[in-house]
Amino acid sequence: MINYLLMADKRQRRRHRRKRRRKPRGRKAKRALMDPSINGGTDIISTMPDEILHHILSFLPINLVIRTSFFSRRWRHVWCETPCLNFDCLKATPQDIMQTLKSYRATKIMSFHLTIPPHVPEPQIDEWMEFAVSRNVEKLSLFFHPSRKTYRFPDSFYRSSSLEQLSLNLYTIPGCTVSWKSLRILTLWSYRLHDDEFMANIFSGSPLLETLKLVGCPVERLDLSKSPSLRRLEIHPLYRRGRGPAEIVTPQIHYLRLTFSVEKPPTLVRVSSLAEANLGISMVSSGFRKDDVLQTMVLKMLAKLQNVERLTLRTTFLGILSVAELRGVAFPTLKVKTLTGETMLVKSVVPGIARLLRNSPGLKKLIAQGTYSGNVEDMDMDRYLDSQGLHPDKCWGSKYEVLPTTDELNRMLKSCCNDAASKVVASFMEMVLRNGKTLETLVLGFKDIYDRGGPMWFKELLQIPPTLCNNNNVSIVLRRYFT
Repeated sequence: MINYLLMADKRQRRRHRRKRRRKPRGRKAKRALMDPSINGGTDIISTMPDEILHHILSFLPINLVIRTSFFSRRWRHVWCETPCLNFDCLKATPQDIMQTLKSYRATKIMSFHLTIPPHVPEPQIDEWMEFAVSRNVEKLSLFFHPSRKTYRFPDSFYRSSSLEQLSLNLYTIPGCTVSWKSLRILTLWSYRLHDDEFMANIFSGSPLLETLKLVGCPVERLDLSKSPSLRRLEIHPLYRRGRGPAEIVTPQIHYLRLTFSVEKPPTLVRVSSLAEANLGISMVSSGFRKDDVLQTMVLKMLAKLQNVERLTLRTTFLGILSVAELRGVAFPTLKVKTLTGETMLVKSVVPGIARLLRNSPGLKKLIAQGTYSGNVEDMDMDRYLDSQGLHPDKCWGSKYEVLPTTDELNRMLKSCCNDAASKVVASFMEMVLRNGKTLETLVLGFKDIYDRGGPMWFKELLQIPPTLCNNNNVSIVLRRYFT
């Protein structure tokens, strides 16, 4: 028994010696960075200029930034001058924030992010706003709890000449004139912003505004003609049935990203300067009950985009176009050179894509990006076709029968049916090559949702293009990327 214990002890000592000899990967690099006995008695990170250390700290929330003061004497006051402050009041108390701001020594703030819960007194918020404005903040992000609907910003906030980028949810209309002379990017979240005059106040007081993003702002008429520097516009509903502007006047906009609900689709006015557009519909299950209206509206919207060269359409938009194509509705001719479809490769969107290919005589590039979001319910579409006296089976016909419904594709992906999924991809490629007579490049992007089969399945996909009838010598690119 004693011999056995001695042998076991020897084995244990040998294992311990081997562990000590076996250094983990990256250990030398870590020692070189952090061991004071190397590089002249200090670590490499601490020798870096304050500008670099501040840049590193800008990626951290303020509670972690402050902890760096315990690293060494060199780090004790570095955080006090970091140009980026990121406060989450849901985790930090108002007292913590005030103490932090009292210790802050930088004369200028590049970025200030604040999430404000309901229990903070308004005078306290006023102090934080005054502090940010007094330090000439350039990038400001403010998010209030929905219960703070009565808070009014101090007038100095609306006169900040240093602001270049502003993001906030706004519930009250200011009583003063807006003067954001340096503002270039503005993001507004609000479902109570009905005041068209307030938007005009913003535009007149922001002469350099280039990018505007509105989320859930139900202004009746969004007239951007008085903001000549504006080039990018994004509009999204706050929720599926949320309202957006009823009329959008954008004479000088170059880029438009628009998501609208079926309840009240917008009218585009004077959009001849648009070069790029991204369109999607936030649709509830009852949306196809109004499909006649939707088809007319969607096709009118396409006709307005006469000068757009880069067009992105999302799943529901493509589904509406597919219904219009199956019903034989006329499509406008487009000048699009690059067309992107954010959709799954399913039956409900293919007729619309095929018609767009035929009605875009200058099209050079098609990009199909696989996504789960916002897919059309096939049963809703079939019910609508049936209500119009069109037999769904005949509508889909032999041209589209190879392609699966959304449910069929979901089952296919979950069960890792690589052969069946490869046939879907091949069928989609064949459809594109048949209809895209001027096409030069086809790009298919596969996110991890499509890549359940792993690298081997992707290698199988790479074997498909050489087997296709490709008389126009279209370059086919397959991309595999992860979300």
